[in-house]
Amino acid sequence: MKHTFYKTIFGLLIVSSLITSCKKSFLDVPPQGQLTKEQALIDPDAASKLVISVYNTLYLQGTVGLKLVILGDVASDDSDKGSVPSDNGFSGIFIDAFTYDANTPIFNDVWVDNYKGIARANNALSILDNATFDDVTRRRLIGETRFIRALYYFNLVRIFGGVPKVTRVPLTTEVNSDEFQTRAKVDTIYKVITDDLTYAVNNLPMKGDATATVGRATKGAAQALLSKVYLYQQNWQGAYDMSMAVMTSGKYDLASDYASMFREVGTNNIESIFEVQTGPDKNGTTCDAISPNYSNFQGPRGSFPTNTVDGKIYNGDLGFGLNTPTADLAAAYEAGDVRKAGTIIFTSPTTTTTLWDGFVIPKQPDVVNERYNYKGYHSPFKETNSCNGINDKDNKPKNIRLIRFAEVLLINAEAATHVGGDALTPLKRVRTRAGLTTTTATVNDIWKERRVELAMEADRFFDLVRTGRAATVMQAQGKPFVAGKHELYPIPQAQRDLSNNRLSQNPNY
Repeated sequence: MKHTFYKTIFGLLIVSSLITSCKKSFLDVPPQGQLTKEQALIDPDAASKLVISVYNTLYLQGTVGLKLVILGDVASDDSDKGSVPSDNGFSGIFIDAFTYDANTPIFNDVWVDNYKGIARANNALSILDNATFDDVTRRRLIGETRFIRALYYFNLVRIFGGVPKVTRVPLTTEVNSDEFQTRAKVDTIYKVITDDLTYAVNNLPMKGDATATVGRATKGAAQALLSKVYLYQQNWQGAYDMSMAVMTSGKYDLASDYASMFREVGTNNIESIFEVQTGPDKNGTTCDAISPNYSNFQGPRGSFPTNTVDGKIYNGDLGFGLNTPTADLAAAYEAGDVRKAGTIIFTSPTTTTTLWDGFVIPKQPDVVNERYNYKGYHSPFKETNSCNGINDKDNKPKNIRLIRFAEVLLINAEAATHVGGDALTPLKRVRTRAGLTTTTATVNDIWKERRVELAMEADRFFDLVRTGRAATVMQAQGKPFVAGKHELYPIPQAQRDLSNNRLSQNPNY
């Protein structure tokens, strides 16, 4: 059963973005009638459902779904737009070729979806700040909400640079004021992010504690995200300290098998720090929320024969074939690196390809592309399918891994090269799991490791920009990347129009 969180009292028009009711539930929540502000002020269960409405925005394609993948992967040397040449790919055709401008639709989509999430968080906080139930629960719920808000602002600042600072619910008369219609400086937005995450670190439970719920933000998730934020700010000591706090907490470790970690069997495992929750509820009897099209849009595309595995029948291909790994990424793996086979589905013009669950992909050209994202694959045979049945390719319950322990180890290693700590040990842990030996831990070693460890997880383009390598790397790939322009995406023209051009544009657009 899918549950809807009603928007009656929590809806809001802000930064020219309509807030709509999200029709996907986040956790195992009984069906609701309409909630009131008065209930949420005094009842922790009602307040928790209010916070769930904030989590629900994780299912929007423009927050952490497919459109972030396009901006973070397709723009980079790790991934091509994929599919067929005539497929726009949700603006991926322009992102891949660096031919986009401020009117390219994906930018407004991402802007609107992230501010929907921020607006919903602000509305929840305006109620939670005045709630009268026990303070520990109240502060935990505030911490969860501020974690999600920080995540959205972190993505916005990486995508656009400075954006409007919206940390409260505006009065109706304030919506069109300069406060909400002009861009804050990057440092100001990072201050919002670090303040939110610091509050979350201080008020959220540890993973596995009695008050912690699987799928909701924890102290470790806040520490891990804060360590990454500090990495982007080149606050090396902060990145080192926060990553070390996660590493010494005793709550996380590397999963034993890299490939399985991205399958249903690997959801919420010991390596998982924060991931978007989908799939069956805890009793396995009904379906919870779905990340719309995440798996389907990245699934192998072509003219497929009927597949039959263990008596189950699947007709047709697996999806639209977007976000396909590049040959350059495939060549970046060292010999013996098990991550290559766990990240890339390889197809062939001479033989079929059999996936881990027995699904057979035909030879080229019946399958369109040479490579596909294995991390995005969801089995129609050996994993839970959507509520709508095995052949509903659009709505596969695929968890999206947002923060993993392996990345924390690599953050710690990179920070250690700047503060004088031990960079070799955390790097060696990651490489040993991959089946590789390790002798040096220079910054270049760690950057290389980030690429192959985090490949196809919507991180590569932002990592290239962060480390000052974007122009060199992308131009070497034949991309028309312009230094001083393409490090940031353009502010959507639709938003500039709505602000009467008070939203300034990024350089050279």
